[in-house]
Amino acid sequence: MWTAVGMGMKDWLPSITLALAAQAAADLCPGSAGGPTLVTPGSATCVSESTATGTRTIFSVMDDTILDWGWLNLPTGDELVFDFNGDHGVANRLGSGAGHRIDGKVVGDGRLGFFADGSDLEINGSVTSDEVVVSGNRLADPAGFLSGGSYRLEAGSGFRQISINGLVRSTDGDVVVAGDLVRVRGEASLEASGAVRVGAGGTVDVSATGQERLEANGGFGILLHLGESRADVLELEASQEISNAGRLDAAGGFGKVFLEVGSSGKIQNEGTGVILGQATIRGDFDSDGVILGFDEGDALAVVNSSVIKLSALKDPDGRKVSRAREISTDAAMTGSADALRKPAKKPSRLVRGDKKPLLRRQSFFGMRGGGKRE
Repeated sequence: MWTAVGMGMKDWLPSITLALAAQAAADLCPGSAGGPTLVTPGSATCVSESTATGTRTIFSVMDDTILDWGWLNLPTGDELVFDFNGDHGVANRLGSGAGHRIDGKVVGDGRLGFFADGSDLEINGSVTSDEVVVSGNRLADPAGFLSGGSYRLEAGSGFRQISINGLVRSTDGDVVVAGDLVRVRGEASLEASGAVRVGAGGTVDVSATGQERLEANGGFGILLHLGESRADVLELEASQEISNAGRLDAAGGFGKVFLEVGSSGKIQNEGTGVILGQATIRGDFDSDGVILGFDEGDALAVVNSSVIKLSALKDPDGRKVSRAREISTDAAMTGSADALRKPAKKPSRLVRGDKKPLLRRQSFFGMRGGGKRE
C-alpha cells in the first residue's frame, strides 16, 4: 500500500488530496490487492502501517466519497480505519463476481457503508462507526446515502447473500443490514445507539425518517436471524420470510420491535427465539419461542414455581398467531406480585426482579390494521 511520509490521520497533504479528488477512478492505495479506487465524488487519502497483528490502513476522508473495490478481503488481524473530517459519508462499492470477506476490524467515525454488487459479502470480524450499512445489494442511489437521506438497495443477478457472524455496531445512529438473502448467524451481534434495521428483498428502500424506515420487495426475500440484535428499536422486514432463532432485544423489553413480511410471506419465532420488546407484527406469524414486553398487554400467567403458561392468541380474523405452550423457568415463583419483586437467588432468564413486578407480553390483537406509522 501507498504511504505518504509525515502524513497522519489529520495531517494530510492538500496537493495530493486535490489531485486525487480531481480524477475519476484514481488508485487510492497503489499495491493494494483489490483496490480501492477513488471515483467521483470523492476526496480522501490513504496511509498504511504495520501493527503487531497485521496491517492498518487509514483513510482520511474530507468529503462524501465513493470507493470501488474489485475484491475486498480483510484478513484477521488487519484493520481499516475511516477518519472523517466533518459530517461526511463513505460508500464502499464491492465489485461483482468475487466473494468479499471482512475477517478483520473496520472502524470509523462517520457514515460508513459496504455494498456488494452481484457478489456475496461475509462479515466474521467487526464493523463499527457512527452509522453503519452493510448490504448484499448494490447501492442504487449513492447521493441519498452519502447525504444521510433516503436510498435504495438493489439485488444483482443470481443467488447472492450477506452473511454476518461477527459484530456490526453503530455508535451514533442506525445499523442497516440488507440483502436478497440475509443470514445473521449464531455468533453475530448487531448493536445500535439508534435502531437496528434488517431488510431482505430484491429491493430494499431505506427512508431517512420515520419509526419504521424499511420497505422490502421482490427477490428471494429471506431473513434468517440466529444471533443477537440490541437497540431501542428493532425493525425486521422481508418480502418472503423471517425466521428468528436468536435474540431480539429492544431496550430490555421497553423498546419497539417491528416484524413485517409481504402479503404471502410468513414470520416464525423458533423454539430458541426470544423477542424482548413491544412487538408490532404484520404477516402470518407463528411462535414456538418466547415473546416478552413491558407493556399493558396480556399478563403472563404463573402456573407453579417453575412453569409459565402462555395462552394461544388469535388475530381479529380468527387466525392463530401463537399456540398455547408452557415454558419452564429456573426461578421459584408464586402467583404473588410480592414474590416477583423478590426473586430467588438464581433468577430466571425470563423474569428480572429489578423491573416491573409482573412481566407482560405484547398483545397481538388488532396488529394487522393500517400501514406503517411515522
